[in-house]
Amino acid sequence: MDGSGLTQQPKKQKLNEELDIVDRNIKCLNNLPEEILRYILSLLPTKDAIRTSVLCKRWEYLWTSIPNLDFNGSELAKRKQFMNFVERVLLLRDSSDIKKFTLSCDVLRDASHVSAWISAAVRRNVQQLYIGLYNFREPFSLPHSLFTCMTLTELQLDMRCILKLPPTICFTNLKTLNLSCVTFPKEHSTEKLFSGLPVLEELELENCNWVNLKVVNISAPKLLSIRMVDDRENQNDENGCKVMISGVSLKYFCYLGEFYNEYHVLNSPSLVEASVFASWFGERKRQIAHHMYMLLTGFSSVKKLTLAFDAVEVLTYAVEVVELLPHMPIFNNLEYLALESVNLNSVALLKILQKFPRLKTMVFSEGISLYSDYERNDRILDPVPPCFLSQLNCIKVYGYEGDEEQLSFVKILLKTAVVLDKIVITCSHDFAKDLENHKKVHEQLLKLPRGSKHCELVFDLNLS
Repeated sequence: MDGSGLTQQPKKQKLNEELDIVDRNIKCLNNLPEEILRYILSLLPTKDAIRTSVLCKRWEYLWTSIPNLDFNGSELAKRKQFMNFVERVLLLRDSSDIKKFTLSCDVLRDASHVSAWISAAVRRNVQQLYIGLYNFREPFSLPHSLFTCMTLTELQLDMRCILKLPPTICFTNLKTLNLSCVTFPKEHSTEKLFSGLPVLEELELENCNWVNLKVVNISAPKLLSIRMVDDRENQNDENGCKVMISGVSLKYFCYLGEFYNEYHVLNSPSLVEASVFASWFGERKRQIAHHMYMLLTGFSSVKKLTLAFDAVEVLTYAVEVVELLPHMPIFNNLEYLALESVNLNSVALLKILQKFPRLKTMVFSEGISLYSDYERNDRILDPVPPCFLSQLNCIKVYGYEGDEEQLSFVKILLKTAVVLDKIVITCSHDFAKDLENHKKVHEQLLKLPRGSKHCELVFDLNLS
């Protein structure tokens, strides 16, 4: 007998066993209610959900009522193939509601088709709409019906073109709005957009172009969270736009950018947490200092504040701003302050610390420094901020590398924080590898005099 026949027999047997398993699994699936099957299909990419139509007759049209549709033009190499695929899916789909509709593609010269696809989702009472449109070769407008869609709860638009707005805007149920790379039109239209959001809770504006605006008001009575990112490439006017933000329910605010626009947070007594990641380039230091100051004054109700990148240091670049700092409001609720890489003898830092009388926790998240002669530190933190004398009970220092400058920094903190319960020193990843110096550095830290008799020093090697 030919030996090859013997080797093929186990392979054939194994294949038959695998086919039996597949057959049993399909039968198990077929016994499930259609509602569960549709839910399973909704978890698949749309193109894969449609492929299940060949499994058996029951599955042939099951995909036509799946609630989630996902179209990604980058997944299909041929443009015509993608266009036909979307058209066919929307044509054959039944009239049931769409829960989530995702569309990401180049527009090119197919603006009318793309707009019609979005209209189809709106007609099917879409709840979550994620639109990413790129490479425009003709004017594009979103369908007017989108801006009065009563079922929409979440809208994300990413498109580098002018956001053309209709005369009527009312998102009665929209709770989350994310706009990325859009160019806002004139004041009147943009004002109507931001005033037509009665139940909005989360707003994110990322790398948008405000060049057509001088002043705009963002006011939503139920707005809880707002995140704004400025992109220098989208700023053509050096004076920028004055953005007035008002939200009686606002709890969280985050800004990241170079302050090309002037932001004011007004009438927001519920604000609990704010984060500012500010940076600067070129000759705009004084302008950024002014814009940073104006934003900071709107945070007086927060309990938690993060000032990152150059957010503190930039305040020192305008003499008139430094002179204004003593007139900032008192932050009576602030208990937690996180600073990135910061200069402890910064004039701006000293002045704003005077405004945080109830600060309990102070975090240096990206290292520490004393830019001037750190050995002459008698005047650093002088006058001592009130919180160092009565409230500050926890300090955390990250990125510690054990050099003399950083040791001097920790020495100042231990000396001036007289009610401190704990200071946590966490090594940088690089220093954590230097096993020989760990013990020496730890002993240096333990020998430092402490203004608080009950202060615990925790030395974290950051080995995890």
